[in-house]
Parts: sequence; C-alpha cells; structure tokens
Amino acid sequence: MLRRTLLTGLAAFAVAAPALAQAPAQIVALEGADRAAALTRANASLNGVQRLQGRFTQRSPDGSSAGGLFYLQRPGKLRFQYDPPASLLIVSDGSVVSMRDTALRTTERTPLRSTPLHLILAERVDLERNARITRVSRSGDWLMVTARDRTGEMDGQITLQFFGPQAELRSWDVTDATGARTRITLSGLTQPASLDRNLFRLEDQVSSPRRR
Repeated sequence: MLRRTLLTGLAAFAVAAPALAQAPAQIVALEGADRAAALTRANASLNGVQRLQGRFTQRSPDGSSAGGLFYLQRPGKLRFQYDPPASLLIVSDGSVVSMRDTALRTTERTPLRSTPLHLILAERVDLERNARITRVSRSGDWLMVTARDRTGEMDGQITLQFFGPQAELRSWDVTDATGARTRITLSGLTQPASLDRNLFRLEDQVSSPRRR
C-alpha cells in the first residue's frame, strides 16, 4: 500500500492537520469576494517559499506510516528520503519525479506535471489558473482549498490546508478515485539560503548530500 500511494499521495506540509472530520459543522464554504481573497492568500503563501527542508511522516490509506527527510526547492525540485526499514527515495529534478526502491533495485519515473507536486512546485503558483478549484472553505484558523487536475491527467482531488494569518501551507490530503486518502505531515521546518544541487539528482545518491 505504501508503494502504490507514493506518487499520487505526496502530501502535506504539516506540523499538524485540523480535525476536520471531528468538527464538520465548523467548516464554512467561502464564496465571492471571500473566496477570491482566500485564493490570493494561498497563492502568496506558496509563492513566498523558495526552499524548505525538514522531516515528514506519511500516513497511507491502510493506516501504515513511514517517515524521513524532505527537501524542497522551487521551481520543480523535491526530495523525499525515507527512513529504514523503508527502502524508498523520491526525487524531482524539475521535470521528472523518480521513485527508487533500493531493496528491489527498481526506479519508476513520472512526469512532474502528472503528480500533485506540480501545483506547489511551479515557478509561479496560481491555483485558480493551474487547477480546477472545487471548494474553498475555512475552519477556525484553517483555510482549505480543494482542487482537481484541470487537464484530466490525474484522478481524484487534493485538499491543501493552510494555517494562521499568513496562510502557511501546513498540509494537504490526496484522495484518489476510490476515495482512499493519503497524508504526509512535516515537522522541524526551516528555509535554508541554499541547498546542495545533488539532492535533486537521483544518480548522485551514493552518499548523503550535504547542504551548501
């Protein structure tokens, strides 16, 4: 289950996610000017992050979990390095997302545009333009934006979750065509001035890259 959901379920910039399922009455759908203002805040938040690093925990639809280190650099670059016993490494080099299983000695490649990652890794993020927004809502200090792929290349939907007055992106859930949901939560977030370019080159993973 972990392997099947990796590329479709890369999710969540989150230290914690809102307990939306426990308090559905608190969710308010936004329309008109409120909706437009919320999307403007969400875009500004995403475009304000150039580099990010920290730890992640992925929870798959079957309840299993895995964790590790992640590194992000816009536009287009990302690295998810899973802790043992998981033998997985995911690297986006700006155009292709590669998933390597070191135990099985296999590598799968998917165009970045065919994964949820392209929504947040674009050089200039515009959610309304780049996705089909199906719902914008608020629950307390949380802002939620639910989107579907405009081109039809991906099934299911993504719910981005932003927190606080600066609408900081804390999480997103990916729900596939069957209704199965994957979430990744992040912690220990920092915004470094630079990242080693080798972090985003799969062929250079013989040793652990160091930040430059």
